[in-house]
Amino acid sequence: MSSSKLFSVSSMMHQSQLRLHNKDFTRAMERLATGARINQAKDDPFRNYEIKNVNSEISRIGKATQNTTDGASLLQIADGTCNEVHGILQRVRELAVQSANDTLSSTERFYLDQEAEGLLKEMDRIAMSSIFNSKQIFGNKGDSFSEEERDLRDWKPFTSIDKDRNPTRPGVLHIGYANGKMDEMKISIPEISAKSLGLDTTLHTYIAGVDMHTYAFSLSTQRGATRAIDDVDFALNSVTTVRTYLGAIVSRLDMHTDDLQDKDIHLSKYSSEIMDADVAKESTVLASSQIKQQAAISILSQCNARIGKVLEMLG
Repeated sequence: MSSSKLFSVSSMMHQSQLRLHNKDFTRAMERLATGARINQAKDDPFRNYEIKNVNSEISRIGKATQNTTDGASLLQIADGTCNEVHGILQRVRELAVQSANDTLSSTERFYLDQEAEGLLKEMDRIAMSSIFNSKQIFGNKGDSFSEEERDLRDWKPFTSIDKDRNPTRPGVLHIGYANGKMDEMKISIPEISAKSLGLDTTLHTYIAGVDMHTYAFSLSTQRGATRAIDDVDFALNSVTTVRTYLGAIVSRLDMHTDDLQDKDIHLSKYSSEIMDADVAKESTVLASSQIKQQAAISILSQCNARIGKVLEMLG
């Protein structure tokens, strides 16, 4: 083998080493710059596939958490409305008890009846104006939350029926991050109004013994006020039942939110363990590759210089 060919092969070997040192230097620089150990699929194909799945699950958990907190917010607004309704009904009951006392004149009962009627109208207004994200929470048939007719007198969670006695569709909170039954929570909120609570001024019919009686809610007479006490007690119990139902669901949603956040924390930690670059290690690789680069360049320069001298001698 000629000397020139020998030096040429030697130069190629040193160039190959220099290329490898450059590759280590570039990879270390990239990892230090991005803070990530995997920047391209070729860096670690299996771990890259795994981290994409983990990050996708973290993203889905984030949306499920948002759905859960949105649902809890809606129900807390509903509970706040029920609290105001409960306060109004308590005042109406006080007026009914007062009106039932025969020491009052008809004029005084008239004013008590007027106050009670005004309070019930305000109760209807509060319930109708209970809105979340433009959706009427205590609406009736056709409302945008659950599109169901929700009469409090027939109301039972998950078994509401419409005027034709057909089951109605409850609202759905999608609180999971998949597409199964365990990812959904069905909510049925009844209509709350003077009418649904049996306190409106329209005529009601009831049977006592063998006699049928027709009456409207009124505090203008002693008999009407006495009857109103029982009616308001029923209404108060109904609203309390709804509040208990709402509170139980909010409690479940709060625990579910805690569970989702716990999963998010652990998955994020796992993702970090896979992705984060070891700064100390990469800094060492960077310094080492720089030294090796400089040495390889120096040797390559000497090798090329020797080839040049041989060519001069041959020339």
